[in-house]
Amino acid sequence: MENNQTMNMPKLTQALFFLNAAVWLVFAILSLFRAASENGLTRGVITIMMVANAVVMFWFGVKILSGRAQIFSLAILYIALNVVLSVTDQFGWIDALILLLNLILLGLLFLARHRMNRNAKASSGEL
Repeated sequence: MENNQTMNMPKLTQALFFLNAAVWLVFAILSLFRAASENGLTRGVITIMMVANAVVMFWFGVKILSGRAQIFSLAILYIALNVVLSVTDQFGWIDALILLLNLILLGLLFLARHRMNRNAKASSGEL
């Protein structure tokens, strides 16, 4: 059973990165419409930051299946930053859902990284 879970965890992690990217892209599109109606520079900058976040989330989704420890470390740092930023702004139910998504993703990344390290040690005979 653990082998099945180990094989599914990277795919689930990838799917959550893609979901996260899609959510941020939707937010960016909605923000773009608001920027057009408000004609605000601040809203435009926020929209660009949302698109950038979506791009980074998508990139991690593509790269996470490589199994490289560096990708997992960067992804953990990036998602942790997103968690911190989620609670430093006005907080509503959408923010709570994004925070929950990021916390689940962070937990999966930690588990996947731990299993990856354990498997590497086992294959090198360190266990």
